[in-house]
Amino acid sequence: MANYLLGLEKHIVENDAYIENNHIQIESPVMLRFILGAKDDPDQTFLVDIKESTKKSLKISFHHQDDTTQNGLLRVDYYSRHKNPEKILDTVPEHFKPFAGIYLDDYAGHIHYIVDGYSPLAWAIPLETDGFPVKDISNVADITEAIKAFFEKINLKTELQYSSQMRIL
Repeated sequence: MANYLLGLEKHIVENDAYIENNHIQIESPVMLRFILGAKDDPDQTFLVDIKESTKKSLKISFHHQDDTTQNGLLRVDYYSRHKNPEKILDTVPEHFKPFAGIYLDDYAGHIHYIVDGYSPLAWAIPLETDGFPVKDISNVADITEAIKAFFEKINLKTELQYSSQMRIL
């Protein structure tokens, strides 16, 4: 189900309308939130939440929303602490197994995926071992590129233009 939901073409939704084009202003600290919908499956609603802390931590989260809950489908974290589960079930992908039970503190970033048999987003792997293209963030251009890459990964079809406030992390 997670792969189906990730693969759906999505658009930003405002006032019950699918938005084809939007402008995003990247300011410090980054705090963005978007409701997304899928034209091919209008019963599905999603939430993107992008938050930057004052400690250089950046979280980009993608949730599936239903009537009562938000279930995480994908999250990218930079400079954030995470420990993977100790127990390895048969559903854990091979390339996740070396990271069982460890903290991912030695890596600039990690990406959380759904693994059957575990709570949503319990497992993460370092970005260095994943195909996600932005491995680290050190400036506002990196943040913008990470957001673009994330939107591509979740199949967002709203055309976005970005502008940013200059700053040093």
